[in-house]
Amino acid sequence: MSKKNLLTSALVLGTLAATATPSVVSAATTNDVDSTTPTNTEQVSNKSEDNKSNVIAGSSVKKVDTTVANSATVQAASESVSAASNTTAIIQAASGVTTSQQQAFLNEAIPMAQKAAAKYNLYTSVMLAQAILESAWGTSTLATQGHNLFGIKGDYNGAYVTMPTSEWSSSQGWYTINANFRKYPSYYESFADNGDKLRNGVSWDSSYYKGTWKENTSSYKDATAWLQGRYATAPNYASSLNNLISTYNLTQYDGTPETNGGSQTNDNSITVKNTNGSYVPLVAVNSDGSTKAITNRGLANNTPWYTDQTKTINGHVYYRVATNEWVQDSYLA
Repeated sequence: MSKKNLLTSALVLGTLAATATPSVVSAATTNDVDSTTPTNTEQVSNKSEDNKSNVIAGSSVKKVDTTVANSATVQAASESVSAASNTTAIIQAASGVTTSQQQAFLNEAIPMAQKAAAKYNLYTSVMLAQAILESAWGTSTLATQGHNLFGIKGDYNGAYVTMPTSEWSSSQGWYTINANFRKYPSYYESFADNGDKLRNGVSWDSSYYKGTWKENTSSYKDATAWLQGRYATAPNYASSLNNLISTYNLTQYDGTPETNGGSQTNDNSITVKNTNGSYVPLVAVNSDGSTKAITNRGLANNTPWYTDQTKTINGHVYYRVATNEWVQDSYLA
C-alpha cells in the first residue's frame, strides 16, 4: 500500500540557518537472523521514560544476515560496556563529532531518509539512528569513501570499497575480516538500499525484517527491538538506537499517526510541481495569518505528499505537508 509522507520542519539540533539553495525533499520471532549481522541476542535495557522494562530483542538465532557488518562505533561502545544495560558509551561514541558536522549530516540525510522510509513504510527515526550509529554521523571511512551508511556488503552497480571490518560472535567475541562494501553515488541510494533490505528481507526469508514495518508495529521501539539480533547482534544495539532517537528527537521526522501505519487514501494527497524552478517552495504560516518563505527546504517536483490541513490566505489555498510547512495551490501538478 502506497504511503505519502508528512514532513516535520524542526531540526534535531535546532533551527537551520537560511541557505541559498534549500534541501530538496523527494518523498513476533523467527528462527533465522539476517546474515549481514552478528548472531547472538541478549537482553538489553531500554531507558526510555515510557518503557521501564528490559527489552528482549530478537530470538534464538540459527542464521545471521552476513551482508551487513558491525561498525567500529558499535564495537568500541560494546567493548566499553560491562553490562548490556549501559548504553551511554554507544551514544558517546556516535557523537564524537562537532555540532556543525552533526547538523551538516542531518541537513543532507533527513530528506533522503524520509523519502526512503515513505517508499518502504518504515520509521525515518530508526533509519536516521542507524545511520548515525553505523557511520558516526557520516564521518566513517566507509561513509566518506562510499556513501555507505549502513555497512551493507557487496557492490552497487559494480562499485565497492574494500576494508577491514569487525564481526561478532558469542563464542569468539569481536574478530576482524576484510570485506567488500557497496559504494553508492549519494546517501540516498544507501538509505534506499537499507529500506529495500528491511522491506524485502534476505534471499532466504523475504519477511526477515517484518518486525520493522510500520503496519506491524506500534512504535519505533518495536522496530529497533526487531533489529536486535537480526541486523546487529551487539548486545545493546536496540537500546542504543532508542537512546539516539530519544536524545536527538528523531521521532519528529516520522510524521503523524496517520502516516504511521494508519489509514490513508489518495484523497489526502497532493502532487506538487514548480514549472519555473527545480523545486517547490514551502512557507510557514504565522499566528496572524501571514506567510513567511522557508528558504532551507523544498519539495522535489512531481512528488506526492500527504496533507492533513488546508488554509485559505489572500485567495490562495495552502496545503500542510509538515508541522508548519505549507504548499500554495499554484504549485499543485
